Amino acid sequence: MQSPYDWCLVDFEKNEQKSEAFLKINPNGRIPALIDRQAGVTVAESGAILEYLCEVLKSPLLPPKDTNLQRHLQCKQWLYWQVSGQGPMLGQSMYFNRIAATKGQRDDFAIARFGNEAQRCLKMLDEQLLQTGGPFILGQEISVVDVACFPYAASAYWACVDISEMPHLKEGTGVHTYRPSFKCGLQIPFARPAFFGPPWATEEQIISELGANAAQFSIPKS
Repeated sequence: MQSPYDWCLVDFEKNEQKSEAFLKINPNGRIPALIDRQAGVTVAESGAILEYLCEVLKSPLLPPKDTNLQRHLQCKQWLYWQVSGQGPMLGQSMYFNRIAATKGQRDDFAIARFGNEAQRCLKMLDEQLLQTGGPFILGQEISVVDVACFPYAASAYWACVDISEMPHLKEGTGVHTYRPSFKCGLQIPFARPAFFGPPWATEEQIISELGANAAQFSIPKS
């Protein structure tokens, strides 16, 4: 099922996520954010956006409580885990490895702390896929949980987390990478293959992305 939409690039280098217009949508000054012009509403935070879209579009990715309560609760459980655990841990591991260290502020304690937590979260997904038999996190049917978890799992390389010994997770991310809807999403607003590492990106692309990525962020003064 496809629904029409458009997208708008938020330029971090211009600090557009902190602009007055954007802060009216998300006071936290972070992406993503959604404007539903037809309903006349806005919503921010990835988990809330996914829930909203599933409800409005009546998507089976998040079944209603009255049709499959257990599945509904499983989706909610893993979705909230993603936004509170997997996302922040891999995000922080990426920040301290790819941004702070690149700018000459290497914090070995933070790198180890968030790297270990990021690896633990991804190991949870690997074990979950083993238990359910995959290829999706909750079993044989794709859910909103896969949509939420895939980007961080697939870009574990960019967070400097090794998933070579997580065979079920590697297989799962590979399955998603070739799904037409996921492939389309990875091109918006433009492709950044370096985030996914080899074999998806060349060494030259990765080196180029290191500088471009770090340039988008400033290091807070202590």
